[in-house]
Amino acid sequence: MILRHINMPLLRSNNLALLLTMLVGIILLGASAALAVRIAEDRNLLSWILMAAWLGMVTVIVRDERSVKMPWRAIGIAVVAAFALRIYAINFVSDVALGADPMNYANLARALLRGEGLVTDDWQYGNDLRAYFPPLYPLMLAAWWSVAGDSPISTLLFNTAIDAGTAYILFAILRRRGFEAAGWIAALLYFSYPAFAFAAPLPQKEGLTLLLLVALLYRALIWAESAQGKLWPHAAWIGGLWALLGLTQPSLVLAPVAMSLLLMVRHGPLAVIKLGLAAAPFFILVAFPWWYRNWQIFGEFVPFTTASGFMRNVSLGACSVPFPQGLFELSETGRSRQIGALANARTWEVPFCWLRENLTVMARGFAYEEASLNRFRHTSPPISMADRAIWTATLQLPWVVMLAATVAATWHSWRHRREDLLIGMATILLLAIVATGIWFEFGERHRLALTPLFLMIIACWLAPRGVRTAVR
Repeated sequence: MILRHINMPLLRSNNLALLLTMLVGIILLGASAALAVRIAEDRNLLSWILMAAWLGMVTVIVRDERSVKMPWRAIGIAVVAAFALRIYAINFVSDVALGADPMNYANLARALLRGEGLVTDDWQYGNDLRAYFPPLYPLMLAAWWSVAGDSPISTLLFNTAIDAGTAYILFAILRRRGFEAAGWIAALLYFSYPAFAFAAPLPQKEGLTLLLLVALLYRALIWAESAQGKLWPHAAWIGGLWALLGLTQPSLVLAPVAMSLLLMVRHGPLAVIKLGLAAAPFFILVAFPWWYRNWQIFGEFVPFTTASGFMRNVSLGACSVPFPQGLFELSETGRSRQIGALANARTWEVPFCWLRENLTVMARGFAYEEASLNRFRHTSPPISMADRAIWTATLQLPWVVMLAATVAATWHSWRHRREDLLIGMATILLLAIVATGIWFEFGERHRLALTPLFLMIIACWLAPRGVRTAVR
C-alpha cells in the first residue's frame, strides 16, 4: 500500500512551475545582458534586419496558428526561412577543415565506410580512440553517407530530416492531447529555430539527442494516458529509446530516471517501477551490441564512453590537472581512469576553485546561444569576424525571447494553479542537467535538451485561451 502513493510537495506541478519561473528568470537576466553586449559591440545593420525578420516570422506563426486550422502561410514562411538559413550555413563548412566534435564524428563515419570500424584520432585525447565518442550518431551518419555521399549538403539533409522528425513529435505530443494549434506553433518554432538551422551542415549529435529525448517523452506521455493498458509495448518503446539516448548523449542517460519522479507522483511508484523493470530488458537488448563490442576490444565493461575521466578533468577548468607523463601509453580505458582519479583528488584539494570554475562555465552555457557559431570558429580557416558580427546577436535574440516567453508561461500557470506536466518535466530536466553538468564538461550544447520543452510550454500558453492548459 505504501508504494501506491507518494507525497512529495516539491514535485507538485504548481510548486515546480514557480521553481521553473525563478530559475529561467535568472537565466534570462544573464542571456539579456549577453544580448545587450552583443548588440552594442557588433553594431551590425544586417544583424538587426535578420533579428527583425525573425520576430516577424514568429508573429506570423503565432497569429496564423491561433486563427486557422491549417496555417499554410505560417508553414510556408517557417520552412522557407529554415531552409534558407540552413543552406546559407553551408558557406561556413565548404572548403574548410572541421574541428572539435564535428571533425571526430565525420572521421568516425569515414572510418566505418572504409571498413576500419569506429575509430578516430584526437590531438588532445589520443590516437586510436574506439569508444571515446558514443556510437549511434556516427553509425547513422555513415549509413546515410553510404547512400547520399559525404558532402556538406548531404549532412545538411540528414540533420534537417532529424530536426523535422523532432518538430513532428512536438506537434504529435500536443495534437494527441487535442491541442493542434499549440502543436503547430511548437513544431514550426523548433524547425525554424536559428541556432538549430545554422548548425545543420555540421556532423554533430545534438539534433539526434533532442529527437530521442522528445520521442522518449512522447512514449512516456502515452503510457501515462493508458497506465492500465498493456505494459510490454510501452516498456519496449521506452527501454529502446532510453538506450539509444544513452548511446548518443551519455550525460542524459539518468535524466529519464529523474523525470520519472513526476510520473510517480501522478500514477504511484509501483506503476512506474513496474514500467522501469519491464523496460530494462529492452534497454539491455539495444545497448548489448555496444557492450559486447567494447568487451571484445578492451576486455572490460564500457557502458557508453571512455570520455568520463577526461570530462571530469575538464570540469575543473583552470584548476585541472596536467596530463601525467606516460598517460597515453596506457589503454584507452586506463588513461580515462587515471585522469579521472587525478581529477577527483584535485576536486577535494581545491573544492572552491572547482565550484567557481563550474559556476562560471554554467553561467556562460546558459547565458549564450552560440554553440553552433563556436563550431564554425573551430574550423580551419575559421568563420570571419565580419560573419561573426552578423550572427552573434541574431542567434542570441531567439534564446532571450524564448526564455522570456517561458517565464511568462510558467508564471501564468503558477498564478492560475494549472496542472502542467510539461512544466514539471522541464523543471526536473533542468535540475538533472545541472546536477550532472557540474561534475563533467558543460557547455551550451548540454542544455539544448530544454529547448523543445520550453517551446511546447510556450506554445500551450500562446494558443487560444481555451487550450492554454495543454498538457495536464
